[in-house]
Amino acid sequence: MKAAIRSGRVASAAAFVTLGWLAGCSTPPDKIILLPDPDGKVGAVVVRSASAQQTIDKAYAGVDVAQNGRIETTMDSQQAVQTRYSDLLAARPPRPVTFTLFFLFDSATDLAPESPATVEKMKAVLATWPAPQVVVIGHTDLAGSQEFNDRLSMRRAQSAAAFLIKQGIPAKQIETAGRGKREPLVPTPDGVPNRMNRRVVITIQ
Repeated sequence: MKAAIRSGRVASAAAFVTLGWLAGCSTPPDKIILLPDPDGKVGAVVVRSASAQQTIDKAYAGVDVAQNGRIETTMDSQQAVQTRYSDLLAARPPRPVTFTLFFLFDSATDLAPESPATVEKMKAVLATWPAPQVVVIGHTDLAGSQEFNDRLSMRRAQSAAAFLIKQGIPAKQIETAGRGKREPLVPTPDGVPNRMNRRVVITIQ
């Protein structure tokens, strides 16, 4: 039997792709199990075969897909799933983690007082993350022109990327972008400064 364990809010298209990957010549049924997100939320998966369709939307619910396309629903306990599929669960890649660093006004290098603690948490995560891919997006507040803020946001992203490289992350594994003042965390009228909008968002995946 082949098993795929899906977690979170998974669209039906993704479930269909998973089913296609599972399809094969084995006689035992293929199995898909829905796991909750780390915060306990559960989405839904639509499983389709050539002759049937089934939606699962409860934690640890599953389906067995027979070679003839028949779909049967199953229900396991959390303990049973963790015991039966411990090796598969351990092999899953880590879930993406996001950190936000805040900057002083008009600076691309000086962090706001609360950000050094975030840097330390990020360093701890990076130390245990195998081959991380990192996306770094710079932002500004709404004070100043679009052109100035585009440049400033990119400089902030590049500053964060340079720090990551010093931490041992290869440059080819880091993607940077600057969004200027287009995506404020706290909406304000144009021209109004706001400390929460002067930031870099770093996603490790």
